[in-house]
Amino acid sequence: MQWNRSACAFALIAFSWTAVSGQTLQPEVTAKSLVDMALQRNREYLATKARVTEAEALLRQAGIRPTPSIEIESASGKLLGSSGDSEFSAAYFHTIEAAGKRDKRIQVAERAKQVAEAEVDERRRQMTFDVKTRYFQAFTEELKVAAINRLIPVNRENYQMTVSRVELGDAAPLEQQLLLTDVNRSEAQKAIFSARSDAALLDLKTTVGLSTSDSLRLPPSFVLEPPTLTLERLTQYALQNRPDLRILAALEEQASAEAEQARSEGKPDLTASARYTHTNLRFDQLGLSKTGAVVPLQNHENVATFGLAVPLFTSKRTEGAVSAAMARTTQAELRREHLLQTIPQEVEAAFRRWSGAQRTLQILKSGVVEQSEKNLIVIREAYRLGQLRLFDVLNEQRKLIETQLAFVDAQAEAAQGLAELERAVGGNLP
Repeated sequence: MQWNRSACAFALIAFSWTAVSGQTLQPEVTAKSLVDMALQRNREYLATKARVTEAEALLRQAGIRPTPSIEIESASGKLLGSSGDSEFSAAYFHTIEAAGKRDKRIQVAERAKQVAEAEVDERRRQMTFDVKTRYFQAFTEELKVAAINRLIPVNRENYQMTVSRVELGDAAPLEQQLLLTDVNRSEAQKAIFSARSDAALLDLKTTVGLSTSDSLRLPPSFVLEPPTLTLERLTQYALQNRPDLRILAALEEQASAEAEQARSEGKPDLTASARYTHTNLRFDQLGLSKTGAVVPLQNHENVATFGLAVPLFTSKRTEGAVSAAMARTTQAELRREHLLQTIPQEVEAAFRRWSGAQRTLQILKSGVVEQSEKNLIVIREAYRLGQLRLFDVLNEQRKLIETQLAFVDAQAEAAQGLAELERAVGGNLP
């Protein structure tokens, strides 16, 4: 009987947190490699990046000066019975932009380019957070599946051994039913965790830009690199590097430049012109030529004309555009000031979350997980000696499993907190 109890004792389940086995070996992907992959495949990010190219083209276009024009005219009196009358003229027109319109257009385009570049950085920041969040979530679910997969064979083996003991009369049928219940409970947990793992992996593929048929192999573990700076330094770093703050600052400058451009549009441009005219006129009277011959009288004229055209309007013509640009400046300024107030709060909240998760990990690892493993060893030995029931062993084993799963959740919380902190400071931690 003592030997049978010893053979039926449950082995301590020490989870080593490896990925589910049995998959086709493929290169393991890390969070960084997935982020790089997403930046190459994600259509939304690529569309945002294309705006920089658009802004650069518009900047080149803004520097284009007004195109001069040439006018050529030819007049003849033949159609109206004056066959001897004709006129030819050629003119050149050149627009002179006043009030520095070209420079102000360039300034607006430069600010628009800065906005587009900052938007790319902001999209990269958000995408990095999204990919890492889904990566850690998928990783956590795979760890839970691996943990349950390690438990199920042990439960099945002990169940079969108990069935044999019941048939031999060495164990009560209740022990067999208890073990069967535990096996079914483990199978149910596996189904839940497997479904969550598949959903999390599919969500990760969608975020990265992969198709559902593409396969991903996560590494057996991940290492979190804690921040080396203090909360104060992290806050300063965020205020200097947050791309969304740079977007609002660039929008404020762009709106101010648009206001200056609108004011310059209220100043009229000048159009300078130069014209050459050659005229031939024939009269009905007769006259003498240089040789003394009688010929019809004719007149030939060459005239040069210079002009300067000024459109007639006042600065009120662009008052609406100036007011609209000033309103946009105020909007961007208020939003920037609001963000300056909230960034330190976001950094502190993320820092507190990460710090709390780190403390939780330490407590679970040293004060809960290790102690729970020791407790199971003691209860196993007591069961072997006949001092405790099988129910006590199963109960303690469940506690250990729950503790190990809680430890995985704490790891995920720490990883999520670190991702939140990276997003709050504006990118990778310094």
